[in-house]
Amino acid sequence: SVKRLYPNRKITAIFQPHLFTRTRDFYLEFANSLSLATEVLLLDIYPAREKPIPGVSSNLIATELTVPFELSNEDNICELVAERQLEVVLTIGAGDIDQLVGPIKNVLINQAQNDSKK
Repeated sequence: SVKRLYPNRKITAIFQPHLFTRTRDFYLEFANSLSLATEVLLLDIYPAREKPIPGVSSNLIATELTVPFELSNEDNICELVAERQLEVVLTIGAGDIDQLVGPIKNVLINQAQNDSKK
């Protein structure tokens, strides 16, 4: 849908997997869907009510992506966003990624303001 809305734009998906079991069971499907974006910034798994499962991490998804990606965490995602020239940004997930929307938006606004001054 987003590619239809913005057919000639770079689409960056910021994805926070939700639950270790869901990541274990659907990492191939997540990677397939995320690979429709131009690039992916992949956050750590939001565990909610689950304890970690050995061998299950965001890296499972990352190894199956067919587009450029970077693994990140909530603490440095704004730095990664600031380092890039982004066009269309999606935040995707069912954990607490909604708490990052405001800070990411502020980084993008600052970038746009700085670019307009150049």
